[in-house]
Amino acid sequence: MNDREGAMLALAHAISTSDAPVGTRNAQRELAARGMVLSESSVSRLLREMDRRGWTTPAGTKGRTLSAEGRRRAAEAVLAERTSDSLQHAVRDVQDLLDLLRARQAVESAVAADAAREPAEEGLAELRRLCSDHAAAVGSAPMIEQPGLQFHRGVVHLASNRMLKLAADMMLAPHLDRVEAVLDAILSTRRDEERVVAEHRDVLERIEARDPDGARAAMDAHFEDMIAAAENALVGSGGALVERFLGWVDPAPGGRAR
Repeated sequence: MNDREGAMLALAHAISTSDAPVGTRNAQRELAARGMVLSESSVSRLLREMDRRGWTTPAGTKGRTLSAEGRRRAAEAVLAERTSDSLQHAVRDVQDLLDLLRARQAVESAVAADAAREPAEEGLAELRRLCSDHAAAVGSAPMIEQPGLQFHRGVVHLASNRMLKLAADMMLAPHLDRVEAVLDAILSTRRDEERVVAEHRDVLERIEARDPDGARAAMDAHFEDMIAAAENALVGSGGALVERFLGWVDPAPGGRAR
């Protein structure tokens, strides 16, 4: 899920819990409370996009209320957040980490195929940008921002199958970024990041070609390579080290790392 989609889902959730229509300034405050600091004009554009999608209904000068579609989107967002939070605490050891990768492989390969059926040009442009940003970041400080993970979220954004998107969002939610950070640290000793960029470009090319079978195969091959590297890196003392990392960065009550 990209930042724009995340902000709109956060707004849908905020509006769903409000007893009155929500205006731009209140929406801005709600996003800020969720760590999304946006200008008033940016929030206005998000609300207009929600109107266009049929998620919200203008209530004169008072603000907006949610439509039936908006309420459904808000409910899905809450479900994905709660499920991903539970999933975060389920990843405790090496086997859990490998199982998560295999689950992602199954879901994201299907997502890539779905995205290749009728990809929107706007989404394709974003995937191209993410690939370029990833390539430019190789070997530099911005790698800490996990540009590869953003590519995977971008593919999910392009898909249209709601159930596949919901399943993928659960496994790619920000709650699991700590697990991704541990995985990246381990895989960096076994995989060339330029090779990862090349694999992502292969997925992108198959999506651009409107080739569902090719996109599925490219994403599946990407995960096969990643899983093989993870299995090699996690043998012996490597596995014990990963389990220590998973426990170390596990958020304690109140959201702080121990």
